Amino acid sequence: MFRLLRQSFVSLLVSVVVGCSVIAFLIQSLNPRFYQNNVADDNRKHQVNTSKSQIIQVIVNEKGQDLSDKVRILCWVMTSPANHETKALAVKETWGPRCNVLLFMSSTNDTKLPTVGLPVGEGRDALWGKTREAFRYVWERYQDEVDWILKADDDTYVIVENLRYFLSGFNTSEPLYFGHKFKAIVKNGFFSGGAGYALSKEATRRFVTIGYHNASLCRKDHGGAEDVEMANCMEKLNVSAMDTRDSQGRGRFFPFGVNFHYFPGEIYADVHWYWNAIYYPPTQGRNCCSDSTISFHYIHPRTMYILDLFFYQIRPFGLVDNRPAIPEPPPDVNLTAPRWFAPPKPTTPTPSVSKR
Repeated sequence: MFRLLRQSFVSLLVSVVVGCSVIAFLIQSLNPRFYQNNVADDNRKHQVNTSKSQIIQVIVNEKGQDLSDKVRILCWVMTSPANHETKALAVKETWGPRCNVLLFMSSTNDTKLPTVGLPVGEGRDALWGKTREAFRYVWERYQDEVDWILKADDDTYVIVENLRYFLSGFNTSEPLYFGHKFKAIVKNGFFSGGAGYALSKEATRRFVTIGYHNASLCRKDHGGAEDVEMANCMEKLNVSAMDTRDSQGRGRFFPFGVNFHYFPGEIYADVHWYWNAIYYPPTQGRNCCSDSTISFHYIHPRTMYILDLFFYQIRPFGLVDNRPAIPEPPPDVNLTAPRWFAPPKPTTPTPSVSKR
């Protein structure tokens, strides 16, 4: 009898201990969930009209904020009515608001995006005209508010912080412009329009106040290839087309998506027009791109959101940015390097057929 009572008491004691443990576990589990749900609900109430501040706050620390104040960049994006609600919208919801000023240049006014409706047509034959009018519009309204002017397409993805970091080593009072350099057509090379290019304040001043009105310096009609015409104009205005690679020779501005530059395939003359056109020798694989890469081109709107996710939200824990406060100068900072030419593709000898 005593043994039975003792067993019953032990069983009761075990049950009480287990029950208390379960209750304690539930309390600990539910409290954080309740707190997180309340925080999430509270955050959702404040999401309206805060997208720009949220985008910036995700990545800015004291160093980044300091550059944002000191290296003020106006980004104007070349777009068209057909792309206002797709490509241009993706720019607006990803990298665009990280610029100090963001403008969308189109041929019509769109209050939703919004856009600046310029007095130009649409299509490839109107790109130079749109570029002329966009730089004039920007200079006349923002010359005292910004230091650098970036032109990008609506399918260009730009890492604005890296652009600021790169430009922080240069003086905007000097006649300079930057991008992905091609060696064809223009003596000093020209920058890919799709990869985007940045003009210093002095380069922009010369373009708008001198070149815009002088047909002997800058083409006055709206025809011609935008990036080539800009290069012709910059050259005649004595604006230097700078090397934008990092100190290891890795590119920063890219005229294609990352896949092309990481996996370029055979690098021989005449295999792809790109190898015949680029000014500096290419790099590939993990060495394809600088750790301060600035832009990629031909980026689908959905891919823009994915790139933003990987660049600004997903972060490996413990990584430390060891880059110097000012980037080391590019290999051809004095613009004396010879142009690079792709080697010819090796010919495969035709196997001889023996005669019997």
